[in-house]
Amino acid sequence: MLLSADEYQDYLREQNKSYSQYKDNIEKEFKAYKKAYADAFKEYKTAIENRWPTPDMTTKHKWVEYSKDYASKKSINYDKGEIKLEVIANTEKEAKNKILKMFNSLNSYDVKKAYKNDILEKKISKKLHKKRVQSKSSAKLIADIINRQQQQRLKNKLLKQKIKVVKYKGHFIYKANVKFPPNSMVKKAKTYKFYVNKQSNKLKIPKELIYAIMHSESSFNPMARSGIPAFGLMQIVPRSAGLDTYKYLTGKKKILSSQYLYDSTNNIVIGSTYLKILYSRYLRKIKDPQSRLYCTIAAYNTGAGNVAKAFIGSTNISKAARVINKMNSKDVYKRLMKKLPYSETKKYLYKVSNRMSKYHQLINKGTL
Repeated sequence: MLLSADEYQDYLREQNKSYSQYKDNIEKEFKAYKKAYADAFKEYKTAIENRWPTPDMTTKHKWVEYSKDYASKKSINYDKGEIKLEVIANTEKEAKNKILKMFNSLNSYDVKKAYKNDILEKKISKKLHKKRVQSKSSAKLIADIINRQQQQRLKNKLLKQKIKVVKYKGHFIYKANVKFPPNSMVKKAKTYKFYVNKQSNKLKIPKELIYAIMHSESSFNPMARSGIPAFGLMQIVPRSAGLDTYKYLTGKKKILSSQYLYDSTNNIVIGSTYLKILYSRYLRKIKDPQSRLYCTIAAYNTGAGNVAKAFIGSTNISKAARVINKMNSKDVYKRLMKKLPYSETKKYLYKVSNRMSKYHQLINKGTL
């Protein structure tokens, strides 16, 4: 049965009302999460400062875990290729025993275990009054880059080295550290080869672009977290890239959870698809493929609107494309490096572009 004009207008109003309510619910959900994150982070930081001189926390390129009583700390710096183990103890002998146990435990750590033990994530869930959904990801933190023989060598180094000690608030903190074996970054990249190849072939985007973005965003730290907040290998922001990409993939709007984004497979799917959205949708009017690639890299960091600003002073990407299309790719790169609104994005464009050529070489050699 056909609707009358009045009935049709009522139908449209109901549809718009439903969409508006849905949009409001998404906004409220993310606001609640941001508040819970900020409050939990403050509590977490205070608890650390009660026992440690400096509140060392997980970042984009570094994973940090404290024990429940904040008496010990493990950290893996993927960018510097270093493992640090610190413990509050009464004697050096006690400290060394604890440090060796911590090192041994690291070799069995995967994302599932790291997420389960994450004190900050527990605090956030508690503030949101939500039951935590545990991760199922078996992606390793270091066991995929350090074999048993190398583990033993590193363990021997820990046993032989003189442990540093500092006094803080009446207790002693003992510190030890070891470096990753050579070529660990490439080994870490290789662990994601299957999913990178799959997404590259599916989306028709270069493998080296996905690798270079992951390297620049997290140094292949599967538990990467920044204060925006953004999560995982490709540093997905739930409210922007996560929301847009999930809608593109499923037709539904959803704020993706940290647990979802710490799963390396999910993260690579979302991150690579967002690159495809930028390249093929938001920046589609840029004709030259290399110019569009440079703009895509910058947009991944700062958004398409800020890329447009580098060319026309406003966020209209369609108008910016007309200017870009009159330039060659080298001049587009130079303009971006000179006029992008943020120095962070300029550095990002430089790093990713250079790393792309290095990963291209590794792929051609068969290393990746």
